[in-house]
Amino acid sequence: MKIRQANYNDISKLAELFDLYRQFYNQKSDLTGAIQYLKDRMEHGQSIIFVAEELSTGNLVGFTQLYPVFSSISMQRSYLLNDLYVKKEYRKNGIAKLLIQEAKSFTKAFQGKGLELSTSMHNTNAQSLYEKEGFLKETEFLTYFWKST
Repeated sequence: MKIRQANYNDISKLAELFDLYRQFYNQKSDLTGAIQYLKDRMEHGQSIIFVAEELSTGNLVGFTQLYPVFSSISMQRSYLLNDLYVKKEYRKNGIAKLLIQEAKSFTKAFQGKGLELSTSMHNTNAQSLYEKEGFLKETEFLTYFWKST
């Protein structure tokens, strides 16, 4: 298994994973939209995507996507680990852990303050992994969201 940064040539294969990820969160399949979304993020340098590539086949079996965010208080950049997905048949093989470790290494290399993430209250497998990887539940701040529709 090789973990590497995705590039423009990966978009078709990556879009298939991205579409499966969205379906995991109860979104309708939209492969065309997934391709466009990923192209936009790459073309505008708005995210960093790491992929898990199976060396024997060249298939992409997982990914994580980071978005840069900034703190006025600390005057530092952090990264939002917004997406993490491993194909069902490849889970429980340490691939998600490898993707998280790559995200951590990237954050350190670019002097990021840290990584932030959120997950579904029901995704206990992910919560367990995040806690094993040193992520702490935020207890100091409340998060609010305003929906524009």
